[in-house]
Amino acid sequence: MTPSPASGFFEVQGRARFQLSGPDATRYLNGQVSIDITRLKPLTARPACLLTAKGKLCALVQIWRGGDHLLIECEESLAEAVHARLERYLIADDALLEPVSAPSPLHHIFGIEPPAGALRINRTGLPGFDTAEKPSDLAAATPAQLALLRIIHGQPAWGLEITEDTLPQEARLEDNAVDFDKGCYVGQETVSRLKSVGRVNKRLHGFLGTLPADLSLPARLHPVGQPDTIAGHLTSAAPHFDIAQTAALGYLNRQFEDLERFGISDEQGRPLGEVERRAFPIL
Repeated sequence: MTPSPASGFFEVQGRARFQLSGPDATRYLNGQVSIDITRLKPLTARPACLLTAKGKLCALVQIWRGGDHLLIECEESLAEAVHARLERYLIADDALLEPVSAPSPLHHIFGIEPPAGALRINRTGLPGFDTAEKPSDLAAATPAQLALLRIIHGQPAWGLEITEDTLPQEARLEDNAVDFDKGCYVGQETVSRLKSVGRVNKRLHGFLGTLPADLSLPARLHPVGQPDTIAGHLTSAAPHFDIAQTAALGYLNRQFEDLERFGISDEQGRPLGEVERRAFPIL
């Protein structure tokens, strides 16, 4: 069983960055993403949704202010799509969007207070910061520990919990990646309408239970005793740090959100175990 890391570090990889500069940079980006760019604090990153006109995700990005320019970070696999999406509406604006390289090597430290001048950014579900220096007094977090931190704190991952078909409220991104009191941006109409209506067809949840180590995902969720009723799907799972159970993320169809326990089965309906729905962080 992997011990729970209260603090640690890892090397940041698989990320792409863009710099947006010029007199219109703030105004332009404010019309493209779901957070209020005017409220950004220097060297403090915030997650934001980059959306289509229909309100579905193009990417979940991190944005921060670096001096007189803005920096946008995304999954490396989405770099081309993000660049194209951000340039699409950049027509008469006095702003320049260009790819930039991150410091190499780049380490992320979580669980301790950042020093002055460090970029504050949440990469694990715990507060943390980036630094070019490899710490000598902290243990390197393993991939298993990082996966568990992400799941425990309900952070959706691209390709698992979020795709280009995902609405922000489905993945609970409205809690920290959407400002509802800002001006207009691409996709806002759908996001605001869903807030006023108060529901989407499915939502991300945390689960805890006994599952096989070789669990193949996605796996079906069904009400206990009703294996033919599909209530949703598990999307990520990993052994819990401190107890002999598995923590998981998955989507529940809204009509089943009042239930606490669910059976798990594969795509052929074979039973794989049971889980209990838990609030975040999953304990």
